[in-house]
Amino acid sequence: MNQIYMRSGISRQAHHQMVARIKEEEALVPYLIGLITEIRDIHPGMGLRRLYEKVEPEGIGRDRFIALGVAYGLEGKYSPPKTTMTAVHAASEYTNLLVGYEFTGVNQVWSSDITYYRLDERFYYITFIIDVYSRRIIGYALSDNLRAEHNIRALYMALESRGIEHYGGTLIHHSDRGSQYVSRDYTGHLKEHGIQISMCRSVYENTHVERVNRTIKNQYLKHWRIGSEYQLKRKLRDAVEAYNFDKPHSSLLDKSPVEYEKYLRSIPLEQRSKMQIFTYDNQKEFIDPRQMELFTIQ
Repeated sequence: MNQIYMRSGISRQAHHQMVARIKEEEALVPYLIGLITEIRDIHPGMGLRRLYEKVEPEGIGRDRFIALGVAYGLEGKYSPPKTTMTAVHAASEYTNLLVGYEFTGVNQVWSSDITYYRLDERFYYITFIIDVYSRRIIGYALSDNLRAEHNIRALYMALESRGIEHYGGTLIHHSDRGSQYVSRDYTGHLKEHGIQISMCRSVYENTHVERVNRTIKNQYLKHWRIGSEYQLKRKLRDAVEAYNFDKPHSSLLDKSPVEYEKYLRSIPLEQRSKMQIFTYDNQKEFIDPRQMELFTIQ
């Protein structure tokens, strides 16, 4: 290999750095393709350069982002990648049930999303499920792939934590249109427990759980020394526990999610604040949701 490095004019270090970048981009591909697909659902003519400037995704530069979009046939006139057509057709069965919906307590809307965490040269994926009204993380799962079985593990945890066998249609599960959420196994579990299925048209209609993603990664995991998958699992558990039990939220009367849920049990329903989640159909004219409060409380 040393002779190859000498003849090619590159160093061993440069070669390893290049391999690491390639592995990193490969791990990001499912996330980025899904991101492009969702935004193109509402902005079908938006070019890749403008799309990159709009979302500024982590872990990839503008030129590589554009090259990736071109490689998957997503430049110019938009058409969904062939590999996602089954998921697209399945997702079309579900609409955004939160349009015009106001809720006043827990177990009315759960929201789920997948984020990624880089550990050395490897990427892991974290699925979160939160109760939107209390911002409490009620289910989560860590994995090294994007198979739906890990989302189901997070769902099992959420169901167990709430201890309710059947919701009778009073609970809405809200997510993006990722293949994990439209899989027959995942939707089957939701229907089995009497949970309604809601899916957003745009990534901006699911930003409430994305805020939790960023909080766990940026305020907890990135500040700890994590050197292995085992340590990541333990620290993720610690982060969720600290977030749920100890982190005060100004929008929750400076209480933690767990404390706020206890407080809710002490006040009647008619005295609780009404919450509405941002959806494009709730707005008479377009407002960039990054410039507004995504939780509207009256």
